[in-house]
Amino acid sequence: MRVTPPPTDGDSVVAVLGDLAGEPLHFERRPAGGFETLAGVPLDAPDTIAVRLELQRATGVVDTAEVRLPVARRRAVVERIATAALFAEAPDSAMTARIWAERELTREVARGAHDVPRLWVEPFVRPRPRASRVTSPFGIQREINGVLGGKHPGVDVAGATGAPVRAANRGVVALVGDLFYGGISIYVYHGAGLTTAYHHLSRATVAVGDTVARGQVIGRVGATGRVTGPHLHWGAQYGMLSVDPAGLLTLLAGRPD
Repeated sequence: MRVTPPPTDGDSVVAVLGDLAGEPLHFERRPAGGFETLAGVPLDAPDTIAVRLELQRATGVVDTAEVRLPVARRRAVVERIATAALFAEAPDSAMTARIWAERELTREVARGAHDVPRLWVEPFVRPRPRASRVTSPFGIQREINGVLGGKHPGVDVAGATGAPVRAANRGVVALVGDLFYGGISIYVYHGAGLTTAYHHLSRATVAVGDTVARGQVIGRVGATGRVTGPHLHWGAQYGMLSVDPAGLLTLLAGRPD
């Protein structure tokens, strides 16, 4: 998102604040003028979505505005999966408590992404080679054994157990854990609200607090967690909003578009 506010007789805009879908926006000044930010759009957003803006001027005057942006519609796709009852049955009370605790932990991680400055300056890369097959794209709705479930919050990429998984860009490791659904998982802060996640690993090769480089091996493909075979589930979030990680690959070097 780009904002280019007009100057008012020397009272120039020195900062822009805002939010979209309940998530704060992190505007940066562009060398060519104006400001820009990344933003996440909910999967269930209507045809337009509201952005609240605050333009802070040099004299201390603050202008506020609400802008509605168009939202492109995604094609509705249902993926039908037949699996053993073991993988479809509801978890017992102990497992449910674990799932809720892990969900709150990952939500805390997501919220913390807004406290980290932007760490990346180069384009994002795939965590698996370009030739690796995408077995389940972002945003499709899954029907498991005839029961309609939620929309897929990431991208599943094929891979043999032990194959390398690379960081999509420079960042700091925010979480390494063994989760009920995600199995051995790594969350990486890239800053300015953005996090990427890597699930179902056979092992992690980084620890919380590590700074990782773009393309660095951070783990190995596996089949841990609630899965039936080895693959990588690659996720991305802006704050607590799940976004398509494949969309990160289109960002220009150093300049979010």
